Amino acid sequence: MFKNYLKTAFRNLRKNKLYSAINIFGLTIGLAACLLIGVYIIHELSYDKFNVNADRIVRATMEYKSAGTVNFVATTGTKVGPQFKRTFSSIEEYARTYISHRVIKNGDKVFDEPRVLYADQPFFKIFSFHIIEGNAATALDAPDKMVITKSMAKKYFGNDRDGYRDVINKTLSSGGKDFRISAVCEDAPQNSQIKFDFVTQFANLGNNVKDETWWTANWITYFLLQNKKDIPQLQQQVSSYMNTTEVRKDAGLEGNDYLTYHLEPLTKVHLYSKLPGFEPNSSITYIYMLALIALLILIIACANYTNLATAQSAGRRGEIGMRKVMGASKQQVFFQFISESSVITFVAAALAFLLSIFLIPYFNDITGKHFTPDILMQPVPIIALIIFTIAVSFFAGMYPALVLSGTQIMGVLKKGFSFTGGNNLLRKTLIVAQF
Repeated sequence: MFKNYLKTAFRNLRKNKLYSAINIFGLTIGLAACLLIGVYIIHELSYDKFNVNADRIVRATMEYKSAGTVNFVATTGTKVGPQFKRTFSSIEEYARTYISHRVIKNGDKVFDEPRVLYADQPFFKIFSFHIIEGNAATALDAPDKMVITKSMAKKYFGNDRDGYRDVINKTLSSGGKDFRISAVCEDAPQNSQIKFDFVTQFANLGNNVKDETWWTANWITYFLLQNKKDIPQLQQQVSSYMNTTEVRKDAGLEGNDYLTYHLEPLTKVHLYSKLPGFEPNSSITYIYMLALIALLILIIACANYTNLATAQSAGRRGEIGMRKVMGASKQQVFFQFISESSVITFVAAALAFLLSIFLIPYFNDITGKHFTPDILMQPVPIIALIIFTIAVSFFAGMYPALVLSGTQIMGVLKKGFSFTGGNNLLRKTLIVAQF
């Protein structure tokens, strides 16, 4: 029976080529737009969640009042990390970070690299950047050590298949100093706030970080906590601690001036924080807006399909009447039209998937991302496309299928088929919704 439904559906689509082409084209554009928007939303919501300890990592931001002006910044002084670890038992590790341009040299290969990261030794313990060669625990335990990414290993050393083999203990020069390569890690994921090509010790910044100070706030500080549940309590402890007489004196605060710090959960920074770090933040408001746009696109595509299907189906009164005369039940007529809707929608979904792959480079230009077609091959986009396709095929085809399957035989044979009354009102409502 199901095979017969599909055979009839394909025969009807071939017979009405223009109608089929318009419907498939409309649904293809709608589903492709929703798929690309969905990929972008999933990417934004996944920021920094690749870290195993993501729920225990917080970023310290600084609030201070000076000369009557209150300021908020994402950077801190050098003292915040070590002092807080000494003071609060709920802090397991800290890492002060800074990204800068540096000239990197290997023989005749000299490049101005924009993503050289300076970080404290526990950096690779706090964050889950995958080390593929070397030991993460000792990668930054000496000032002359440097970690490079897989792409940089290939750029400076190798033309072999993997591009990172046999580079451990080789040297790169920067600022007149030689660095031993202690480890090679995978390139930083796109959904990471911290993107780097090289990592070396924070102390290599020189005299700027030699002393512990509350001020000269140029560094972004991260903490790894013992337990994610400690965040609210630690925030209260930090606020109280920064208001003590000893700290105020150490920070040189007088009168109404103050200095305090806020702890932002790592996974909330990209979409919820107003303070940018190493890259501009996005906003959860934009995510809601894009989700609404995707929903509206789907509604328009469904309304367009329903109107066309209804108008085209009204001309099939002879076929409907003959089916009824030959004994077709209401359920059989219903499933026949749902089958036609499913065929159109699944063809459109396949074309939408191919169109999305083609549009990825242009989508990157709009969003500023660096998506590759592989991102569409992930389980979530594919499953979402299948769910959307099933939902669209059912809801878009349900109205004409219900109306046509409920048609009385004598009414069709005597007067033909038409949509009137409440049904006509629904069609008009769908057209208004489209505009």
